Amino acid sequence: MHNSPASFQRLINNLLERCEQFAMAYIDDIVIFSQDFESHLIHLTTVSGKIKQAGLTVKSKMCQWALSEVVYLGHHVGGNHIAPLWDKIEAIKDWLPPQTKKQVGAFLGLTGYYRRFVPGFGATAAPLHELTKKGSPDPVVWKQGCQEVFDTLKAALIKQPILKALLHDKPFYIATDASDSGLGAVLLQEHQETRHLMVYLNWKLIPWEQNLSSIEKECLAITWVLNKLRPYFWRQQFTVLSDHAPLPWLQTMQNTNTKLQQWAWQLQEFNFTVEHIKERQNVIADALSRKDSG
Repeated sequence: MHNSPASFQRLINNLLERCEQFAMAYIDDIVIFSQDFESHLIHLTTVSGKIKQAGLTVKSKMCQWALSEVVYLGHHVGGNHIAPLWDKIEAIKDWLPPQTKKQVGAFLGLTGYYRRFVPGFGATAAPLHELTKKGSPDPVVWKQGCQEVFDTLKAALIKQPILKALLHDKPFYIATDASDSGLGAVLLQEHQETRHLMVYLNWKLIPWEQNLSSIEKECLAITWVLNKLRPYFWRQQFTVLSDHAPLPWLQTMQNTNTKLQQWAWQLQEFNFTVEHIKERQNVIADALSRKDSG
């Protein structure tokens, strides 16, 4: 069973041989693309014939036909563009204006990590830095100028070149973090020696989750994000980045904690390693885990 996804992918690749100009597949998700409707009918007939010839069947209820745009592997594809799904960046898009110094500092830490992609970042972010200075009121006084800066920095976080479409021949990295009130995670991939963002995610903990220990919350963060982004990781080797030191032993430890054992079993289907990083290297996931919290 461990090798079944790779075996099925080879089958589909062989099935689509000489169809690469108009069809591609990721496991059992086949996409067929054409310049015009007449060509599309020919391409559909060709691929359907190959599927039938291989002894496979297609469930019509699971298919979508002749669309100008389609959601494929976490992206909107069509109309000469590939764009990320908005729900994958809602953690940034729906970020509410900070109310306390701590919240302003968390947002500045997040945006500052990618300051090199924001022209004039220092001058742009200056009004928000003023809110965090010693002697400034807490809760903060949120003026119109602050809102304009806030909106500008949010927009910068979800545009190119920061947010990239994924490439399956490049290594994946997941950075996770947990706070007292939430979980945060980002999916990254290397593009030209720079780790770019694919997806932002955050989750507000419910009361029983808030009562978990630190290591339980960190383990929950990993389990949550891998299940959330399962299509990205099926049959992929990747690295989980965490600033919580005990987690590198998660996959090998013999623990009597029932929750940790349950989550460890859930993680067995994924092929990953855990890499410990310093807290200052994990500012994005940390800020997302504290989003909307005091």
